[in-house]
Amino acid sequence: MIPLRDQQLIRERFARELTSRLRVDFFTRKPSPIFIPGRDSLRCEDVRTLLQELASLSERISLTVHDIDAEAKAASELGVEEAPGIVLRGQSNRALRFLGLPSGTLFPVFLEAMIEAARNRYELDEAAKRQLRRLKSDVRLDVYVAPHCPYSPAVMHAAFKLALESVRVRVNAIEVTEFPALTQRHGLRAVPLTVLGEKDALPGLVDERALAANVLLAAEGRPLQPGPGPARVTALPAQPSEQPAVRTSPGGLIIPR
Repeated sequence: MIPLRDQQLIRERFARELTSRLRVDFFTRKPSPIFIPGRDSLRCEDVRTLLQELASLSERISLTVHDIDAEAKAASELGVEEAPGIVLRGQSNRALRFLGLPSGTLFPVFLEAMIEAARNRYELDEAAKRQLRRLKSDVRLDVYVAPHCPYSPAVMHAAFKLALESVRVRVNAIEVTEFPALTQRHGLRAVPLTVLGEKDALPGLVDERALAANVLLAAEGRPLQPGPGPARVTALPAQPSEQPAVRTSPGGLIIPR
């Protein structure tokens, strides 16, 4: 799935920056001849192939594959509710969850998250850190993203860094084009969309300082404060085939240089 030239670039980057071990848990689901509403699971094999290729590029990456139905307890313990689901854990043992295939504009951030989770080092705004230190209850963030959206990577990365900084922040990044039933159920029309505490939502591009401030507001039960002006979002097409083209490598991934 990843072109050989890009594999070499990633291998070299992992050798430089992946200084600690990274545990990757992948939850898949066996294909069924019977259609079950709400169970999309269309790209499980593609995600498995991608993760196997990434794991082969560094001896510091350990990949464990689970069947989400047969290993429901493990899925519950790691907070995985859908397949394909990925959990990244490094030095701090704080889980970063990604549901779907991390492709297109999301792939560079996924690589960054692998490295940051492994070594537990990342750059985060000091004001955001101060807000997170004030948290007295847990907050769940569901960040809905898409591989053709230019704004999704920044919000996904900001949410992941908040989860690494605070044990009280639990993040799920959800690639919406992989879960059409989920998209329809929640009436999603544009991405990125960040749902805090499973009830309040922030549409569009949000920086880490504003996201941390709104996490604190959600934890305290106060109204969220969206940024000024119209939200910077990408509308979701009615059909997956209508998604705009993304400049990618031959394997369909955008590789950071």
